[in-house]
Amino acid sequence: MRRILVAVLMLMLMSGAVFAQNANAAKPKKPKMPAVDCSTVDDVTLARNVNDRLAAAPSLKGQAITATADGGVVTLTGRVKTGSNKGTATRVAKAVKCVKSVTNNLEVEMKTAVPKGNKNGSAASKKKSANKNM
Repeated sequence: MRRILVAVLMLMLMSGAVFAQNANAAKPKKPKMPAVDCSTVDDVTLARNVNDRLAAAPSLKGQAITATADGGVVTLTGRVKTGSNKGTATRVAKAVKCVKSVTNNLEVEMKTAVPKGNKNGSAASKKKSANKNM
């Protein structure tokens, strides 16, 4: 009886060790992108990389944005629809490797909105015309 108990305990210890090894097995690591030597990236290439990333950003589709680079400093020019697009363009440009800083000269398109309840002109002009009729 004692031999059976010892055999069962040994079997449990051995099977536990096998399962523990599988659970702790090292997972293969994703290969890292090779480091970019920014001293070999010229301004034309950097500007092209930024323009490509801006064009690929879904929220910036159809926006008129141009990036230029000088010594790793990227300047964004053009027009965007909202202030949010302006901030997105800055973040996208900063995320490109070898960009030292971003100067954002983008203009936000201003929509002229008619105040609520005033579809036919200003309230002041309505008052003036009302006073003339009296």
